[in-house]
Amino acid sequence: MIIRSGTTLWWVLRSDWPALLYFLALSLLAEFIYEYTHLEHTALPMLPVSVLITGMSIFLGFQINQCYERWWEARRLWGQLVNVSRSFGRQVTTLLTPKRIAALADEAQATALQRELIHRQIAYANALRIGLRSGGSVGEEGWRILKDWLGDDEIERLQHARNVPTQLIQRQAQRLAEIVGSDWAEQQILLQIDDSLNLFYDVQGGCERIKRTAFPDRFRFHTHAFVWLVASLIPFSLIQTDQRFDAVAIVMETLLAFVFVTIERLGSELRDPFENHVNDTPMSALCRTIEIDLRQQLGEAEVPAPLDAVKGVLM
Repeated sequence: MIIRSGTTLWWVLRSDWPALLYFLALSLLAEFIYEYTHLEHTALPMLPVSVLITGMSIFLGFQINQCYERWWEARRLWGQLVNVSRSFGRQVTTLLTPKRIAALADEAQATALQRELIHRQIAYANALRIGLRSGGSVGEEGWRILKDWLGDDEIERLQHARNVPTQLIQRQAQRLAEIVGSDWAEQQILLQIDDSLNLFYDVQGGCERIKRTAFPDRFRFHTHAFVWLVASLIPFSLIQTDQRFDAVAIVMETLLAFVFVTIERLGSELRDPFENHVNDTPMSALCRTIEIDLRQQLGEAEVPAPLDAVKGVLM
């Protein structure tokens, strides 16, 4: 995600210079054809092009709204994941104690259980991030990350799973069922923690819905094609019939066309927020936030620093 002040003029020119160069060349070509070939119909009537621009602007505005909605929902879901992870950490460290759970014989056993559950939750957040960015698979680098939080036996079992995050929450529920007795008070603790596990599935399901529900392809294709078509007509509709190579007119024609296609491109960048692009949800930074908060809830003093933006981009 590009943070505040992350977008600079140099960054824009470096990423968009092909489109800018194309429309500058098109504006110069339109002026050259009109002035030196004397083709009377080179200058297009402004009224029809204005109608096209108005209609296309409405169409484009609808697409951008829908793309932004997908991007914002993704960010809200990951914000919810951070908050529920904090609640889960608080529940684990304050409720799963020898005083409340009879099966926990002493503080050492309780601490070991808390550490296991907290580490598995950190692994869950990272597994969800890795799966969303890779389309569901966990590569070699992903398994190395998960090995920091999970035992070898669990890693071996997860390597056969189709959906790693789902199996991690399943394992959390199994461990809680093993340790919590049938006493009414202990069952109430189990229900509270189980509510948090259900919320994790809600977040995961929302993210998977965004990831697997493609933006209507025909809508995307036609919008992209029509925007470029209308933008390419702009230089031919703004030709100055009474001046020869008016520099101001050429600059204005270029900028108007460039702005039109740039808005469409920005919408397309927001359409898929889990592709590891510069405008995507900063899942790596949020996973680090979850790791810091949960490890401090365990009482660890030495925790990693939050991830910083690199060249104005927070991943």
